Amino acid sequence: MPVLVPEYLNIDFNTLISRLKDEIKDSNTFRDFNYEGSNIAIIIELLAYVGELNTYYINKLAKNAYFDTVEIFENAHRLGRLVGYKPKGYRSGRATVTVTIPSGASVSVDDVIRVDAWKEITTTEEYENEAIKYSTTTGNTFTVDSIPYSFNLNTRQGNVTRLTGYYGRDLIDNELVLPIYNYSYDDDNDDDYPTIEVTVDGDVWTRVSDFYDDLSGLYTEDDVYEFRYDRYKRSKIVFSDTRNIPGDSDEISIIVLKSLGVNGSIGAETITTPETQFVYNDTTAAWVDSSTLTVSNSAASIGSADPETVEDIKINAPLVLHTQYRNVTKKDYKTNLETRSDVAVANIWGEQEIAPSGSTSEFNKVHISVIPQSWGTSSIETSASSAGFIVPLNYSNTYRTTLSTFLEPRKMLNAYEYFELPELVYFYFDIGVKIKRTYSYASVLSDLRNKLTYYFSSSNREFNETISFIDITNYILDYTNVSTTDNFTSVKGIQNLIFRDINCSLSIYEPNDDNNYPQYTVTASTYIGDNKLRKIQLGYDQFPMLSLNLSTFTQET
Repeated sequence: MPVLVPEYLNIDFNTLISRLKDEIKDSNTFRDFNYEGSNIAIIIELLAYVGELNTYYINKLAKNAYFDTVEIFENAHRLGRLVGYKPKGYRSGRATVTVTIPSGASVSVDDVIRVDAWKEITTTEEYENEAIKYSTTTGNTFTVDSIPYSFNLNTRQGNVTRLTGYYGRDLIDNELVLPIYNYSYDDDNDDDYPTIEVTVDGDVWTRVSDFYDDLSGLYTEDDVYEFRYDRYKRSKIVFSDTRNIPGDSDEISIIVLKSLGVNGSIGAETITTPETQFVYNDTTAAWVDSSTLTVSNSAASIGSADPETVEDIKINAPLVLHTQYRNVTKKDYKTNLETRSDVAVANIWGEQEIAPSGSTSEFNKVHISVIPQSWGTSSIETSASSAGFIVPLNYSNTYRTTLSTFLEPRKMLNAYEYFELPELVYFYFDIGVKIKRTYSYASVLSDLRNKLTYYFSSSNREFNETISFIDITNYILDYTNVSTTDNFTSVKGIQNLIFRDINCSLSIYEPNDDNNYPQYTVTASTYIGDNKLRKIQLGYDQFPMLSLNLSTFTQET
């Protein structure tokens, strides 16, 4: 019979002392020996202490050898790499800025102007008493067709950093470790927002996600490199023997953005001040005076993220392994989209969900709906209803294009992807609370509201979910359900929690086969009277939200 629990887990200090004494008693020499207060007792305790330490470290080694139990970032990173997953480092926010050249500036109609890559624009927002900066990462050329003249630029958060003085002879195992700073890793190598440029003897090399496409024979580039975030939380440039490697005397230069991660997020109309030499007039061979330019961003930045944690790697690595970097199933699409820093939740559905019996109009259609990390004109534009509910209006062209470009190399050739606007379904409750005598109602209510809010956060909810009020009650009363920033300690003071009523921002249908959602999962006749606390099934494009302001909480005695 297999032993499911390793015996070493039971070898603690006291158990070892007991076992050592039992072993010694079997010896004729120590059979009748009194261990208390004797020197041999000290030796026994020393052996037990060493044994317990050994057990502790064996347990640590075993725990950090598997995804389910790993605790150390270095090991989680290593396990992720073993299955082909590349943990992500800091990711800088993205923003589109509009630059306007007014009349009176040194620019005329038909002039050719350009903004080179790696030009910085200072924002009005700060982090740790330093202004947050956004930078261009690609060059742009425009022909002026009218005055005033406006044009758009894609920017990424970060201070432009130039690393020079490296040569091929500085590589160790084809790797060049960069100085210890927080560099922008990037979500997608195929978008219009690169964050790093590597040149070898003046030639720009191409960044790739891996070197394995040479196996297909379809690759066209040999001057390539990888930019990795390693298990020691360092950034490094990696070359491969299967492609070209810089020679010993080849000079390697790097331009990269130092990133603030989530701390680099900025609001609308905050990117304002370009550097002195920003726009160059090729026609007149002169710089346009930056003080005459007007720079603005109509939408907040999106896509900011800190490095993946151990928990992120434990979740994402196995999922990405199963997708094999292609989108065939719903799970494949969902996994790949949700690894992006600008997507909080995604849902995918198609013909089998819409018309199980078959529909030619749905052949090969992939319907996609996402909840962005932040709403706004740079992702999904919204409005507010009279009740304060968020109402999604449309995907921004940039956001839709970015996601489509990201999905393009992974999708099946015959698939057509349609982005559907998410429909937010708001719930608000009438809740009765009876508290324990030793607790304050104010503190219990505060933690109850916070935990209910956390339950409905995008990190915990899904599209097409079944809302169960029993599940919500159990979640709130389970003390082990905590967030990374709040333990909700005072919910322990809840003696009784009762959901007395439920209200929804949409009409709730009775069970039907006409795809009318949200709908109850059982008919009203299942219960005596009108039971509004039946489970509610949301539609494929519907996402649950909480209206805390409209929820009522009553202290009961």
